[in-house]
Amino acid sequence: ADYKTRLQEIVQQNPEERLSYVVEQESGPDHDKHFDVEVLLNGKPVGKGTGSSKKRAEQSAAENAIERLFPGELD
Repeated sequence: ADYKTRLQEIVQQNPEERLSYVVEQESGPDHDKHFDVEVLLNGKPVGKGTGSSKKRAEQSAAENAIERLFPGELD
């Protein structure tokens, strides 16, 4: 599932809302990186995620945000 796109679609229902993704931490050697990402809605943290790439961490953060902000949306 593409959680980033789904979250964007939900949020775009209110045009004044803005999403952004911030890499909070990057660790590990080049061949085994680990990323911690936070998704912000209008500058406020709404989800966190981790992954072996920025893209995976962003997907994880978006999934977390959907689960927190819109319970049942992923069922």
